[in-house]
Amino acid sequence: MYFKKFPALKKYILHFIPLFLFFSCEDVIDVDLASVEPKLVVDALIGYNANNGDPITIGQVRLTLTADFFAEEVPPAENATVQIIDEETGEIYPLVENESGVFRDGFPDLEFERDYTLEVIYQGQTYRATERLQPTGQIENVEQGDGFLFDEDEETEVIITFADIPDQRNYYLFAFGFDNYLVTDDEFYQDQSLTFSYFYDDIEPGDLLTITLLGIDKEFASYVDQALVQAGEDGGGFGVPPATVRGNVLNSTEPDNFPFGYFAISEVDVELLTVQ
Repeated sequence: MYFKKFPALKKYILHFIPLFLFFSCEDVIDVDLASVEPKLVVDALIGYNANNGDPITIGQVRLTLTADFFAEEVPPAENATVQIIDEETGEIYPLVENESGVFRDGFPDLEFERDYTLEVIYQGQTYRATERLQPTGQIENVEQGDGFLFDEDEETEVIITFADIPDQRNYYLFAFGFDNYLVTDDEFYQDQSLTFSYFYDDIEPGDLLTITLLGIDKEFASYVDQALVQAGEDGGGFGVPPATVRGNVLNSTEPDNFPFGYFAISEVDVELLTVQ
């Protein structure tokens, strides 16, 4: 609900879109493991920014299949039909597949207090999730500090101040770039501003940092928390854990054949900082 006007804002919002990629091992080890039937993974995030009266809606739906633990690549789910349904008007917005399993074009202009349904039809089965646009707080200030946690020569402190949305319980997701994320809720800072430090490793003077604040709901906050824990929370990003964390996408054709992944719609606020 708070916005700044950025030239080419879409370029910077794109940094937070590929959040939920399924992760795999880097080393190939020959181990005999039982194969399981692949499941669909639906990673879908739509971002919105009012941009001082020139609204931007940008998103990505990525469809993949679960693979054996030591698989070198995550296979895309190809030849699916994907669309967004505005539940208030009934209007359907078909999405365009830009590359195998990845849909980035065709999203509707978003409004608050309105239900939007993601519908995926894949191999004769229909998968759906319905969500609302979640408002976000305002990043009030971002500046470089001179503190450090462990290594003064390797770490760069960035001090971030943001304002909570007043008069309601809120949940937020920070995307700091370099596959680093933080989930927070306003239990201890409701209706206030909060200042905290984030420490980057191995960045250089002149690097451009993109810090994104997303409004999320309690359910998505819990999902991301669990995914981060299982992914290690070590800067390696987060993804759909192999077989434990269920998302909000349901299979309406065959409920027992549930998918993994999540569909979320977030208002975003973005700040840029050039490292000195």
